[in-house]
Amino acid sequence: MDNGINYFKITFIAVGGYIGWLVNEFKPTFPLMLVVIIFILYDTWTAYQLNKRASEKYPDKVARERAKFKSFSFTKVIRSTIPKRLALIILAYLVEHWVFVYMKVPLSYIVAGIICFEQAWSILENESSCRGEKDGMFWKLLQRIMIDKTERHFDINLDDLKDKNESEKENENENK
Repeated sequence: MDNGINYFKITFIAVGGYIGWLVNEFKPTFPLMLVVIIFILYDTWTAYQLNKRASEKYPDKVARERAKFKSFSFTKVIRSTIPKRLALIILAYLVEHWVFVYMKVPLSYIVAGIICFEQAWSILENESSCRGEKDGMFWKLLQRIMIDKTERHFDINLDDLKDKNESEKENENENK
């Protein structure tokens, strides 16, 4: 009975030592990881907001097609996207400190910057997509540079929807 307690104690100490080593080894990457997680979560929030705008603007299409942002999408971000991006930062840190030993290449910072740029671009696409005429000139300007994610949201050509909505508005104006 006494040996069982000792084995448990030895295993606990070994696992604790390993976790302590991991935390100490990768401590410089924690702020980078935090920034990347914030960007990814904010991108997810803007995708949710895009889904709300799309369902307000095209309610019949959303009801038929079931918009792409669901709670499953948020779960996918938590389970898949965040761990993959964090693994990239850790791998870049390992390459930076164990492969490029004699070179001063801030690879983990570069990778974190690329991930943040990708997420920032997606945030701006989400924010500028599915906007009306009254929402402002800034969003219209962004739409000239970026794609409108509404097309991917419904797997349709947005020009067809715009033509239909404009013709419906003209018919309503003629009927008044």
